Amino acid sequence: MEVKKLLASEGIDPDIQAHYRFITSIRNTAEIHTHDFFELFLILKGSVIHCINGTRQRLEENTLVFIRDRDVHYYEQTEEGDCQFINLSFNKEVVAALFDYLGEGFPKLQILNPDMPPTVILSKTEKEYVRYRLDRLNLIPHTDKAHVKAEVRALLVELFSRYMTVAESPDWSEQPSWLQELCTEMKKKENFIEGISAMLRVSGKSHAYVCRMFKKHLGITPIQYINRFRLSYAENLLLNTDMEIVNICFEVGLENMSYFYDLFKRQFNMTPHTYRVNGERKTSIKKIY
Repeated sequence: MEVKKLLASEGIDPDIQAHYRFITSIRNTAEIHTHDFFELFLILKGSVIHCINGTRQRLEENTLVFIRDRDVHYYEQTEEGDCQFINLSFNKEVVAALFDYLGEGFPKLQILNPDMPPTVILSKTEKEYVRYRLDRLNLIPHTDKAHVKAEVRALLVELFSRYMTVAESPDWSEQPSWLQELCTEMKKKENFIEGISAMLRVSGKSHAYVCRMFKKHLGITPIQYINRFRLSYAENLLLNTDMEIVNICFEVGLENMSYFYDLFKRQFNMTPHTYRVNGERKTSIKKIY
């Protein structure tokens, strides 16, 4: 199949050096292609099969992906149906300026060099925040190109410094089938609540071996993987139930409140109590309007 190369000169305003799109269906995306620019996309609703660099990845709602100028990709619909996502394309010059601004401490080689593009799963609240920041671009008059350009660069600094430093570039093509099955099983509530013991029981592997394989193929530790689902579950309980926070801590499989608070603050940049209060405030505002 012929790989089409999309050019910045044909789709990106040279004065703004970026282009923002809300894509309502994968039917509106290009067939297999590469490009001479970079892009970020965020899945807002549904799921999609992302065929990238010879590998097929299933991406779920809330997934943020950074596509490099050498990546070859296209999208396929899942059995569940279509998906919606936001795409922000930007020139090479923008990326070069971004990395210069972030400085030597920013892990740009970990983002640019791996075979697979950086991917991070956001919480529901983070997804809505990123969407809000992206949607703000549409509120600026297109004729005010200097303002749009500045807003895009400010947004990219925030997104890269906040999310791309913890993004994964997993080795999907060499991931063992048992590890894929284990990751799927650990998404089940009863397993991520039980934690590491469930992971070892389901996999039948030693703790040391599981740790090595997670680090090699996913770039994170087993407990970091488990805690993602615990925190996502805790987020839903905070927003959708009146359970006391201490009980939520125990419900998600954590026995130490200090540890729970530390994990939560690192993930959401606020305490569980503040997160719940903010969520209640947003709900009240929606009811008013």
